[in-house]
Amino acid sequence: MRILKCPVCKEAMIVAAYGSVEIDSCAVCGGIWLDRGELEALVGRPVAPHDKPDPSLGPPDRDCPVCVAKLAKDRYGRPPYGGQVVIDRCPHGDGIWLDAGEMEQILDAYRQAPAEPGHSHHDEHAGGALTQFFHGHSPKPAGSPKSQ
Repeated sequence: MRILKCPVCKEAMIVAAYGSVEIDSCAVCGGIWLDRGELEALVGRPVAPHDKPDPSLGPPDRDCPVCVAKLAKDRYGRPPYGGQVVIDRCPHGDGIWLDAGEMEQILDAYRQAPAEPGHSHHDEHAGGALTQFFHGHSPKPAGSPKSQ
């Protein structure tokens, strides 16, 4: 089993399973690492490919937890139902880093998007369950008691 280090805190991340997806999560900052294809599996829709990072978002400042290359800043999705969430993407395609709250923003954007072929009521329930899953895994301040 691999143990990845958080690109922000440099702490070891924990693995949480949601269906067939293993989500690497930082208990300190609340960020998550999704390997290639896992975001598509979670939102149930294809992710628009991006060939080049968006230079207007600034220079890379984090390392990929898999290959240690600098993560490129990019916008996720297509406006108006995405594209406002800035993510950090591995230039070699290993995956993406989402800061705390960004997964919820992505899920909210997809719930607002018009239905696509194959989109069902079940997908809406999955989106709600995912939002609760990520909301329930928010970071705890150091030294605070754990929720019971």
